[in-house]
Amino acid sequence: MLAASAAALARLAAVARAEAARLRERLRHEIDAGSARLGGARGERADATAERDAVADACGVALVLLGPDLVVTSANPLAEALLPAGQAGLVGHSLLLSTLSDELGALAREALDSGEPRDAEVRLPGPSGRLLAISARPLPASGAGPARLALVARDWTDRRHMERVRRDFVANVSHELRTPLASIRATAETLRDGAVDDPAVSQRFLDTIVTETERLARISANLLVLADAESRAREPADVDLTRLLGQTVERFRGPAAKAGVALTCEATGSLVAHAHAEQLEQAFANLVDNAITYTPAGGSVRVSGEAGPDGPVVRVADTGIGMMRDQLPRIFERFYRVDRARSRKSGGTGLGLAIVKHIVESHGGAVSVESELGRGSTFTLCLPAAHGPAAARQPDAPDTRPR
Repeated sequence: MLAASAAALARLAAVARAEAARLRERLRHEIDAGSARLGGARGERADATAERDAVADACGVALVLLGPDLVVTSANPLAEALLPAGQAGLVGHSLLLSTLSDELGALAREALDSGEPRDAEVRLPGPSGRLLAISARPLPASGAGPARLALVARDWTDRRHMERVRRDFVANVSHELRTPLASIRATAETLRDGAVDDPAVSQRFLDTIVTETERLARISANLLVLADAESRAREPADVDLTRLLGQTVERFRGPAAKAGVALTCEATGSLVAHAHAEQLEQAFANLVDNAITYTPAGGSVRVSGEAGPDGPVVRVADTGIGMMRDQLPRIFERFYRVDRARSRKSGGTGLGLAIVKHIVESHGGAVSVESELGRGSTFTLCLPAAHGPAAARQPDAPDTRPR
């Protein structure tokens, strides 16, 4: 009897063990299947996030997703680069603490609390001071989940700067044209009202009309040169700078002698740049003309060229009136003049140095200036080296051009 009971218990135990093993195997399969589905969902979510970030990057926008507490839950690479979050990054941190922008934080909070979109331009704090166009869009809650917010940001710093440059340019052109036109009109009206019958007066007034007309022609010509340098695509070639500098100096020997200014040229050996000869000649001419204009009689202007580490270096140095240090950052701006009275007297247009800067930078070069008030100025042009056979010429033969 006992033996039969023991055998029955053993059979029940074996069945229980088999059932337990079967349940364990089934549970393992279900866990593996659930893990696979979860992994697939995570992969799909990661793919969707990557695709979303790629689209945002391609559109040139920064995309940030925020939770109800305005903690960043997701940010595309452009957002990480654009918003000043520091090394810690944006994700997992408060928007306000990451960006230190009260204005941006207030905009996000207002959009989230109201449930309505908000748009604004926000200037970021810090030395960069980037101007962002922000669109704050509440996201529909999923089920009983909390509300979330999407921030889309575009960097408008350069756009606003260009708009300001265009406005200033139009205003400056209008001002520069208005002055000679007003002078011509007033002089012509005076002649019409009877001054034409007085030979001494009429001659002076006619000279004024001619002078102001020439000034208008110079402004127009410089505007065309600037537009040409900005828009016309030309194929660069290897340019002999030694010859080009010599030609430019010879062109201004007459005006320099008339002004009582000694003009010299020192270009060592063979200097070759990969550039547009006509545009470079315009840049050199503007610098030499500017130096002669602002150098009193008895002074000197020295034009030099030499080989630099990355290409030819051209300098135009004068012993003229010079400039104050705080004026130097603005001298390459269009229509900016250090001495307006002297510029108007000499017929300057305020475009010469702007043309120089644009021509040199459009060639991949750089222009800089050193100056001291009362002691003169030195403009330095660093130009790209030649790429063709001319670059192989060695500067072993001295330059014998007339000085």
